[in-house]
Amino acid sequence: MPEQIDLNEKNISEDSADFSNASGPKNQKSGWKSIFKKKNTKDVDDIDYEEHLIGHLTELRNRLIVCIAVLLIGSVLFYPFSGEGIAYLWNKLIPEGAVMSIYSPTEYMVTRMKLSVAAAIAVFFPVLSYELYKFMCRGLYKNERRFLWKTVPASFLLFIFGASLAYFIVMPIFFMFIIDYSDQSAIAQISLSETINTVITLVLGFGIVFQIPLLMVSAVKMGLINEKTLRKGRIMVYGTLIGFAFLISPDPTFVSQLIAGVALVILFEFSLIILRFF
Repeated sequence: MPEQIDLNEKNISEDSADFSNASGPKNQKSGWKSIFKKKNTKDVDDIDYEEHLIGHLTELRNRLIVCIAVLLIGSVLFYPFSGEGIAYLWNKLIPEGAVMSIYSPTEYMVTRMKLSVAAAIAVFFPVLSYELYKFMCRGLYKNERRFLWKTVPASFLLFIFGASLAYFIVMPIFFMFIIDYSDQSAIAQISLSETINTVITLVLGFGIVFQIPLLMVSAVKMGLINEKTLRKGRIMVYGTLIGFAFLISPDPTFVSQLIAGVALVILFEFSLIILRFF
């Protein structure tokens, strides 16, 4: 028992000596430095985290600036030809006898601007997709970047396929039925703005809708959903795709919705076939 007391007294004396040494003028200064150093280290970690977040936001801003600049340049380049584009679309899609009408002083100019922006989005869609990919790739693994890079051309091809289906098949049937039905009771004086809005909505809507199969493949590859679940729930998936097609297409005749729904079902089955080889 006395030996234990001596050991405790020895430890206390050593601690007291260390404390007295650390509280000396020279070591006291270094002690305060160590305290400030720890505090500064924590602040530096916080600053590094904030700079990391700010770096991501800065990159997002730069990517958005590039996308907006591309759309602005494309819109300016397409605007001088938008008048010819409106005349071409009108003669191509609207049956003879329908009168082009405008109902406000700025309607024609605003319609030309809308058509120019839509043309810029369609033409520069690969650039927009590339900017999105470059922003996302920093947070992805190498295999995920490789897979995402493969989806960019597939996304562009699906967009072209959907827009072409809307332009060459859906819109002629839509306008022919609507105008022929209206001619039975009234003179067809069609608003130019509403007509171009319908064209843009159908073309861009079909292009966006046809991205759904690609999103499904990506969700399966990332493990968000199981392939067997999709195969077993085919009927539910069919209903969801057709319902989404009805939601995106402004067609009271239901022709465009049915065409889009059938095409999406076919693309869904094609996506399941593709998943077997990945």
